[in-house]
Amino acid sequence: MLNRMMKMTLAYGLILITVYSFWYVVGHPRLVKEPALNAGHKMQSVSYAPFEKDQSPLDIGLKGMTISDRRIDEDMAILSRRFACIRTYSVAGLEAVPVFAEKYGLNVLLGAWVSGDPILTQKELTKVVELARRHPSSVRGIVVGNEVLLRREVTGPQLVEYIRQIKSALPDIPVTYADVWEFWLKHPEVVLETDFVMIHILPYWEDDPVSIDQSMAHVRKIQEELARKIPGKEIVIGETGWPSEGRMRESALPSRENQARFMRGFVAMAEQEQWQYNLIEAFDQPWKRAGEGAVGGYWGLYDTDRVDKTVFSGPVSNYPNWPALFWMSAGIILLTLIIAGSHPGMNRFQWLQFSGIVAAGAVLIVMQGHQFSIISRNGWEHLWAVMVLGQAAIVYFLALSTIAFKTLPTHLSLNASMDLLRGKSSLMSSENRFKTPDDGQISHSLVLRHLSSVISINRLVVIAFAMIAVLGLFFDARYRSFNNCGFIIPALGYAWFSHKAGRPVQPGGLERLSALMLVIAAMGVFIKETPLNLQADVWVGICLLLAYPLWREGRDSSLRPLLSCSMLLVVVYTAFAVMRYGILDSNMVTNLCAEKPTGVFCLIRSILGKLMYHQVFGLTSLVLAVLAIWRNTAWLCILAMIASIGGFALYNVSPCAIAFVVAGLTLAHTKLAQDILN
Repeated sequence: MLNRMMKMTLAYGLILITVYSFWYVVGHPRLVKEPALNAGHKMQSVSYAPFEKDQSPLDIGLKGMTISDRRIDEDMAILSRRFACIRTYSVAGLEAVPVFAEKYGLNVLLGAWVSGDPILTQKELTKVVELARRHPSSVRGIVVGNEVLLRREVTGPQLVEYIRQIKSALPDIPVTYADVWEFWLKHPEVVLETDFVMIHILPYWEDDPVSIDQSMAHVRKIQEELARKIPGKEIVIGETGWPSEGRMRESALPSRENQARFMRGFVAMAEQEQWQYNLIEAFDQPWKRAGEGAVGGYWGLYDTDRVDKTVFSGPVSNYPNWPALFWMSAGIILLTLIIAGSHPGMNRFQWLQFSGIVAAGAVLIVMQGHQFSIISRNGWEHLWAVMVLGQAAIVYFLALSTIAFKTLPTHLSLNASMDLLRGKSSLMSSENRFKTPDDGQISHSLVLRHLSSVISINRLVVIAFAMIAVLGLFFDARYRSFNNCGFIIPALGYAWFSHKAGRPVQPGGLERLSALMLVIAAMGVFIKETPLNLQADVWVGICLLLAYPLWREGRDSSLRPLLSCSMLLVVVYTAFAVMRYGILDSNMVTNLCAEKPTGVFCLIRSILGKLMYHQVFGLTSLVLAVLAIWRNTAWLCILAMIASIGGFALYNVSPCAIAFVVAGLTLAHTKLAQDILN
């Protein structure tokens, strides 16, 4: 007995040491070369917005939110220590900014927000003129509009008229416009009207993303190219920076270390070349995650609590809270004592397997939880986080129990799991047990027996979650994160269970269909992201790992009954894609509607835009999917999937992915079951 306890104590001691070492290595601050600036030298300018964790500029107009003078005062005090100027993007709710800028000796590049709404735009322009006249000592220039040509909300000639209006009212103040560098080359009429050219160079957001190692060369190339192609105009870099958190885009990886590398490298280069520049941005802005994904909220030099992220000086850690992450991992590790203590008599090989899974699983679960804490922004996303972590935890403890008790769960087929969920069957004794590979006897593990129902359908849940996630990444990849750490455990676990236990009870077409969907969507993600995106590569591997045993188990099944439905969905998606690319996203139609808003195409574009904005396709598909499950009707499933297809084409991807998978599994289960009966 004493020998067994010593083995367990030694094993857990080594596990904790290993996990601590891992977190120490990944969290230990690293040295990053700092720019050689003179003592007291201030950087030129930084983008400023005062919004905190739960605030958004949209709340100013919709909810009447106001920004307190105290907030702006404190922010100006912080920024004045490092910068000589700030850039704003709007004046709505920010009328006090020039006042406090003057207090701390800061200049202001005052921005007027230009949009497709001429009334709101005119209000901005009027207020900008008023503030500039009231604060001539601090307002260094006016920026009329930000990336409005990129968003295609106004045409070049319309923007020119707004610029002329401000120049006429403020003849002594330089006036410009700000946009991604390509759009200055596309709109020479805007170049002619501005006093200087303000370009945005964001290597991460380029159509062909640039890695951190190539980012300085890229910025230099673009700056020099614009200076050559637009002679006679001063080129000001109006936005440049690097995100500290978020998903990888090809080889461009957001991280705190990479943010520090970019910012320090850029400032050193810009000061040496005597470029005019403005950095993005002063403080993290969580509200941007709604439109740009998780990465949008993490471009700040300070976090939302105004804590310095050590972007410009000192060692940098990608996991500054690594001690807390270690203790979370340790808590999960100690929970596994329930299993180890129930069977301390494991041999050396069992302990080796058990210890490896305990350590790796605890780290992966905590890393996924850490990612969710960064990217989740509303109740639905927090619910998704809980569900993904929950299914990973189930497989984690199931794998540990399998090793400790020398058992294997006889998991149900997806078809049987669907029957169980829909109340068409109950767990039979032959399907409700966990057998050993040697004698097939029922295991005496209370942990497994009490979780039999959950474990039996967990594989279906894992596959459904994976299909929802991969569809989201396929149809709306740009702003979605890869939940790799949350899916590695079930992918490896079920591949192992399937290999050891053989085919599940009554495998069918659902296995083959699910495998096919995972492979096709994963290959689409791989092509879109390119092999340079290591996060995408891992995700594709996870999908293939989930798909292989499913395909092997369902290899004798036919998907012929689903052929007509599949062809219908392809035709429907083609029709919606034509409307999206031919009308909604068409530059020609956009320019036409900006000049002459009447007409059939403009009416269709307006309707599609409203349907997209109000998530009509997403909500409709969810309602139809619920009705389809309740009524168990094939035509309702098809309608739900058609609505989902429309949502995929019109950017309602999250709810549509859920509805598509739920309705698709229900339809396939019904159709394939009918085919077997016939």
